[in-house]
Amino acid sequence: MNPISLTLGFNPAPNTKSLIDGSVRPKGIELRVQTKFSEGFDNVGARHRKIIEGAIDGGELSISSFILARLRGVRLRAFPVFLSRRFRHRCFHCPANSPLRDPSELAGKKVTVHRYNATTPVWLKGILQNEYGVKPETVEWYVAEPDIAEESLHPPPPQIRVRFIPPPCTREHAIELLEKGELDAALEPYQTLSSNPRLRLIFPDYRKVEEEFFRRTGAFPINHLLVLREHIAEAHPWIVESLLTAFREAEALAERYRNEEEKQEAAWERKVMGEEFSYSLKKGCARRSLATLIEYQIQQGILDSKPEIESLFFSQALDP
Repeated sequence: MNPISLTLGFNPAPNTKSLIDGSVRPKGIELRVQTKFSEGFDNVGARHRKIIEGAIDGGELSISSFILARLRGVRLRAFPVFLSRRFRHRCFHCPANSPLRDPSELAGKKVTVHRYNATTPVWLKGILQNEYGVKPETVEWYVAEPDIAEESLHPPPPQIRVRFIPPPCTREHAIELLEKGELDAALEPYQTLSSNPRLRLIFPDYRKVEEEFFRRTGAFPINHLLVLREHIAEAHPWIVESLLTAFREAEALAERYRNEEEKQEAAWERKVMGEEFSYSLKKGCARRSLATLIEYQIQQGILDSKPEIESLFFSQALDP
């Protein structure tokens, strides 16, 4: 049998690098990996747009954007392969000289997120509302990017104030405005922000509050999952098992690609969760985490009703 050629887009992270360097090869598949889609912080959003548009066969996609895309008829389906995941209290940034001392003080403030409906902002808005009592409608939101095609079909509720930052409409410019004090806070996942001398974390001891959040909720913020265009799996059903096996093998090899800081972070996450994170909806915290994310989407008016979780995934990928 000749191998099937697939082009997937994903981030070159420790849990995918063995697929990029060829140490792991999905059986029966000639895998082509695309990692570069745009410049600067926008590379991730540009990748999501290409996947949803059908420019490539699938890859690493924002969970929030994926759910909204499926609801409007885009024929993508997912694997329980959560490629991007990280605790999120470390993503609350403010100017170094800001008087802010607690997230509850963000009511009435100007806050930037890269896209209103994107997964990380959904998690952070959910944390802000449910942990600190700040509802989205009490904040003035400034975005650098439009939501990925779904905005015309499901805009934020009318009471939500969402504005674009002034040109140039880039995430980098949003951070410049934050540095100048023209914005009050940024809810952004970029690790480089924590070393920016003009900014500081609203949670200096973020690990403490992140661990408390997991103990209380059982949720580990998951952001991206692996998706594939449905017609490919319909034509070649064996592809689902092949890809799932390969990505699980790549996850098992992640430690060899981690630097020392990443190894320490992974060890801390295992300690907090009491186990390795599993690419499964039947063991570990992934299902509870996904359910929490969907609850936040409902709460924020992004979804009107909860989709059945199993309906989002290829059925043959749901075994342990």
